[in-house]
Amino acid sequence: MEQTEKPKYSGYGYHGGGRKATGLKRVSFSVSCQPEELERLKELVAKSGKTTSRYLLDLAFSSDNLTK
Repeated sequence: MEQTEKPKYSGYGYHGGGRKATGLKRVSFSVSCQPEELERLKELVAKSGKTTSRYLLDLAFSSDNLTK
């Protein structure tokens, strides 16, 4: 019986493939709200020119909202 070499995979579809580590870890979370609140949030985000994530993080960590 002849042995054939297994292909060496790289990238997607193989354990360990895909995106390379950047050193940055990301997490996600969800926010529950009323449809009207979501529309208002989208308006505010659009006016800010930021992503929704960046807008909410900046708002949450602004100096006015931090407790000591």
